[in-house]
Amino acid sequence: MTVRIPARKASVGAAEVRRVLPHHAARKVGPWVFLDHFGPHERTATREGDVLPHPHCGISTVSYLFRGQVEHRDSTGGHAIVRPGEIHWMRAGHGVVHSERAPEAMLGRRSVSHGLQLWCAHADGEEEQAPAFGSWSDLPTLDIEGRAVHLLAGNGWGAESPVSTTSNLVYAMVELKAGESLSLPDHEERCVYPVAGRVAVAGSVSAEFEMLVAESGPQRVEAITDATVAILGGDPIGKRFMWWNLVHSDRDRLAEQARRWRARGFPSIPGDDEAFIPAPSGPDIARMK
Repeated sequence: MTVRIPARKASVGAAEVRRVLPHHAARKVGPWVFLDHFGPHERTATREGDVLPHPHCGISTVSYLFRGQVEHRDSTGGHAIVRPGEIHWMRAGHGVVHSERAPEAMLGRRSVSHGLQLWCAHADGEEEQAPAFGSWSDLPTLDIEGRAVHLLAGNGWGAESPVSTTSNLVYAMVELKAGESLSLPDHEERCVYPVAGRVAVAGSVSAEFEMLVAESGPQRVEAITDATVAILGGDPIGKRFMWWNLVHSDRDRLAEQARRWRARGFPSIPGDDEAFIPAPSGPDIARMK
C-alpha cells in the first residue's frame, strides 16, 4: 500500500516552509528523517533572514537549491556558497554547529529562494562519527528510459553519485511531462515528493506537495501533470529520537547533547561565533521522541 504524506506548514526563523518528514504515518524513509521544502519566495535579502548558528548531531544535513544562494559556515571550518544544482553534505556526527546566511553580495537585492533541506540519519552504530563537510557541483545526469535523471547523491539505476554519503541511499531529481513515467531505483525503502505538479505511484495519486512512500519491489512514478520530482530512499535504519535539531538512537545520549548545547559546549564556527539560536523551552528533555 502506498503511504501518503501531506506537507504541513512550519516556521524556520522568519520563513514559512512545507514540512513533509517526519510524519506520524512515516517517521523516516530509508535513512531520510527530515524534509523541508521552502519557497519559491521573493524577498530582499537582509540579515534578519539569516539562520544563526545552531547544533546538529547524529545526521547529515543536505542542501539543494533550485533558485537563490545561501552562505554556509560550520564548526569544522566548512564554508561554501550554496548554489542551484549543487549538493552540500554536512556530517554532524557527534556534534557540529552551522549557520546559513545571505551572502554579502546579495544583501539589499531582491531574489527568489527555492529549495529542499533534508536530514539523513547516520547508519546504526555510526552516529558518533567525526563531523565533516563537502560540496559537489559536477553531478551525473542519467538517461533512464529517455528521461534526464539528476543523481544528486547515493546510487540508483546502475550508477553512483560522487557525493560522499553515510550509508546506502539514493537522492535524485527528475522532470516529467504529464503522462510520462519512470522506474524507481532498487532500494528497500523509497518515496517520491513532487516539488511541483502531481504524481502517482501504484495508482495512488498525490495532491500538491504530497509525498508518496512506495511499497517494496518494482514500482514506477507517473506524472499526472508536468512535475518536478524528488526521489529518495535507501537502507532502513533503527528507531530514532529527535529533539529540535538533534537526532539519535539513544535517548540518554540525545538528552546529553541537548544539555551540551544549553551549556554552550558545542564547538564554535570560525568567523561566526558571536550570535546563536538558544535551545527552545520545553517540553522536558525526558519527553523527547
